[in-house]
This record gives sequence, structure tokens and C-alpha cells, in this order.
Amino acid sequence: MEYHVKNESHVAKAFKVRGGHTVVPAGKKADLVGAKELTEEQIEAFEREGVKVKAKGAKASKVEAGLVAKHHGGGKFNIVDGDDVLLSGLTKADADAFNAMSDEDKSDYLQSSTVD
Repeated sequence: MEYHVKNESHVAKAFKVRGGHTVVPAGKKADLVGAKELTEEQIEAFEREGVKVKAKGAKASKVEAGLVAKHHGGGKFNIVDGDDVLLSGLTKADADAFNAMSDEDKSDYLQSSTVD
């Protein structure tokens, strides 16, 4: 698996790769080749720590597709569809509940949340 990493945290981060690990120093960017595949939960955990991890290649679009609640910063989450923010200001509990919903329930939730 290949990832692009931008470490905006204050500490170096290590990633498992074929044959060992790669360390991305604080404030640096790196491309990881042969990395162990990360779950969405791991990628979100890195994001909360200020480390942006993006999958490269064909799987990148698969990871970003669909409605998902993602951490935005300051303990708040946004519901996004790709790069489009559809709803903002959710709590972690609300985001976790949203991500556990079926696609149909996610659509219904968005419709009920955006109607004034």
C-alpha cells in the first residue's frame, strides 16, 4: 500500500512498512511505499494528532468515496462526501453514530438535519 504523509504534529511518527518501519519527522512530508494498510480508524486517529495520511493510487478514491463523518478539528466532526462538506459541528458520538448507519439512513439523517 502507498500513502502520502504530512506530519504537522510536534513529534515524529513511525509507520510499518515492508522490511521494518519508516519514521516521518515532525513538520515533514513523506511518501510511504510498501506500507501496512491502515484502517479508516487509524487514519482518523493520526488526523486527530495532526498527521494527514492519504492513500495513493486506485484505493485512494475508494477510501474517500461516500458519506462519512470526519474529524475537522477542535473536537468537532463534519459530514463529507469526498471534498464537499455537507454538515458541520458534530460531536464525536454523533459522528460515530453516523458512520455506523446504512447509506439510506445517512441520506435520511442529512435530509432531516438540513431542513429548517
